[in-house]
Amino acid sequence: TATRRRGRHARRRSLIVEQLEIMEIEDIEVFEVLNNTTRVRIIRYLQEPKSIREVAELLDVPPTRLYYHFNLLEEAGIISVVETRKAGAMLQKVYQTRARGFRPSAEMARGDHEPHELAKITAGVVLDGARVDAEEGLTEHFTRIREGIESKLPGSFGRSIAFMTEEQAGAFSEKLQKLLEEEFDANDQDDGKPFGFTFAF
Repeated sequence: TATRRRGRHARRRSLIVEQLEIMEIEDIEVFEVLNNTTRVRIIRYLQEPKSIREVAELLDVPPTRLYYHFNLLEEAGIISVVETRKAGAMLQKVYQTRARGFRPSAEMARGDHEPHELAKITAGVVLDGARVDAEEGLTEHFTRIREGIESKLPGSFGRSIAFMTEEQAGAFSEKLQKLLEEEFDANDQDDGKPFGFTFAF
């Protein structure tokens, strides 16, 4: 029934634990764990608590294909177990990401790693995540068009190059950070659906 569905949904939401807004990573090996398309997709779904089986259903793959990736993410400290459920005669772990976003720390940049190596890994993590978001969003968009469903949300998708002075760029960056803090609250999940927002400036 609808009441039962709401009850399950409410219970799932109650499991959401306090996450860091951004986790700064100091070990390049941890960042390399993130640099994988499958693991990027797993992290996307683990913004809310889910079991391996639930994520496997969303990715349309057998759960056995995800154990390796979940183990790597847990060992790296990217995800953690937030609950253990009983599923029949077995116990089922429920996972969630420890942070909403990840970035390399200044200490990593000052270390012994080549700047090009750090740039390649960092860009891979961010852009793989952006690709996942874009593909899912565009799939939904084109499906709506094919089925003749009108959308009230036009959306936007593009890439731009702007020429600015360093002062202008600094001012723009501050405005962007302020906009993110004021307009986007990841905890406010009651009435919304997830939208991907990626920027590189």
